[in-house]
Amino acid sequence: MICKNYTVTGEDVNDSMVMETIAYTSYTLKLWYHFLFNNGISKEKLNALHLGFVEENNEFICYKNLMFTESFLIEMKHCQIDDKIKIKSSFFNAKNECCAEVTKEIQWFDQIQKEVIVTPKKILQHFNSRPSSMNHNINWNLKFLY
Repeated sequence: MICKNYTVTGEDVNDSMVMETIAYTSYTLKLWYHFLFNNGISKEKLNALHLGFVEENNEFICYKNLMFTESFLIEMKHCQIDDKIKIKSSFFNAKNECCAEVTKEIQWFDQIQKEVIVTPKKILQHFNSRPSSMNHNINWNLKFLY
């Protein structure tokens, strides 16, 4: 299960106390790191391998605003790891209403060579036990229980 509860803080909102777009993408990235950690890939391991991420396309859809001090749940509904990583996260308020969705693309970045690279085999081995198709295209539709 990849989901996490948060509360909208003062750093997340604009002057109208509405959660800003950048906060949604930031929480999506936090959940991504949580997902990696749960699959045996900590930030320390990434640093030891000199790996980072380059963020690319973000698609943000807001259905209902999340407000300052409001509790919310973010869940990763879809994750595809190929040459690029595609993540789709949904944000739910306390009434379990879907308030927003973020679709994010990121790529692996070799910090020594300073270039974008394909998913390293050392990383893929952590996901080999998961359902996948040929050519290491890992595509999960994640189901969550509340």
